[in-house]
Formats: sequence, C-alpha cells, structure tokens
Amino acid sequence: MKKLRFYSVVFTFALLIIPMLQSCLNDDDENRGTRFTIGTIEVIGEKEYFFNLDDGDKMYPSDTTYIHNYTVENNQRVFIHFLPLEEDIPGYDYNVKLIQLENILTKDIIPLTEETADSIGNDRINATSLWITGNYLNIEHQFFHSNNPDKKHMLNLVINETAETPDPEDEYFTLEFRHNAYNDEQRTPGWGIVSFRLDKIAKQLTGKKGLKIIVNTIYDGKQTYTIDLKK
Repeated sequence: MKKLRFYSVVFTFALLIIPMLQSCLNDDDENRGTRFTIGTIEVIGEKEYFFNLDDGDKMYPSDTTYIHNYTVENNQRVFIHFLPLEEDIPGYDYNVKLIQLENILTKDIIPLTEETADSIGNDRINATSLWITGNYLNIEHQFFHSNNPDKKHMLNLVINETAETPDPEDEYFTLEFRHNAYNDEQRTPGWGIVSFRLDKIAKQLTGKKGLKIIVNTIYDGKQTYTIDLKK
C-alpha cells in the first residue's frame, strides 16, 4: 500500500454553509489520530462505494462502523475524516476506517443577467486556492460573517452576460466567483470549499487553455486568477 500523505488534524469548520452531516464519534484514544482529505464518492454496488481523491488516488472504506444516517450519492464531493488501515485492498491506494463524512457544497455554473445580478450579489470574498479535479472546479475561500446560524450566505460561479463580449481569441474562458452575504455583519472569518460542475460549459471550454476566475476580494479589490485545464 502507498504511504499515506495526509496530516493528522484537529479540524473545526468555521463556515456556516458547510453542514455537519455526521457526528457519531467516540472520544477515545483510537480516534485521536483522525486524518482528513477531500474526494468524490463513486458508488460500485448497492451499499458499496469508494473515494476518488483529488490527487488521482483511490481510497476504499473497508470499515464504516461510525457512518450512520448518511445517504451515499454517486459523484458527491465530500470531506473525509478517516483512520488508515494496514491491510491492502487490491485496486486501491488506501484502505481506511471512516470516522466522519461531510458533503461539500456542489453547484452548477449559472448565467448572470441584468435580472439576476442583484440576487447573485458581489460581496467581498477571498479565493485562497483553486484547482480542478475530475469534472469539478474547486474553490477554497474565506469571508467574514456574524456567526449567526440564521444568516445564510450564497456562493455562485457565473458567466457574466452583462459584461463586454470576451475576445474569441482569448485562450481562457472567463467566469466570476460571486458572493451574496445578504447584509450579514462582518465579524468572524470563515473558511470553506465549494465545487462547481464543469460539464454544462464543456462546449465553451473546447479549444481553451483554461479558466479565468474574477473575484471581488476582501482587501485587494477585483482580482483575476487563471487555472489551466487538465489534458
């Protein structure tokens, strides 16, 4: 089995929009070395599944004792909390005991029009990391919020149809990462990851080298980030 390249973590999700879907841990010595990674569920049987990790490796959960009341869905993006197991599983890079699963917010890319601009919003947000895995663009982000569970924020990745027509010779297809804070007070920094499906813009990406992502950042105003598409 390959050597695990993950870190042991004590992890707290500060961002309110990430729901805690599993909380069935025992606070014992066995689970204190829990590790954390990100992947996509692939269902292979009525009750059997594995994870395609973002680095291309495959993880098989041979022990799911702690996973209750969680609905497994094919292609669901997830935070995976786990403990590594020694036994090799043929065809997989890692064999693990699952401790906790949390769904990652996953959305389609949508158009921004004059009619939808107000509801989509353009409040300040930082994109701290962007990467493509499989059919998803993933954005790690930060913004400030009031820590009030009744105050929800909305995130979208949009094609801005109100902007100037892009240069057809541009090697990069332009999108905008938008945040609507719904007038929430900016008191506490929050962190999260959101995944956007790329399949519905596959035709627009034909012949393109990659993506340009425009972000209205917290401290530096409008910034543009580029990310190359995987061949």
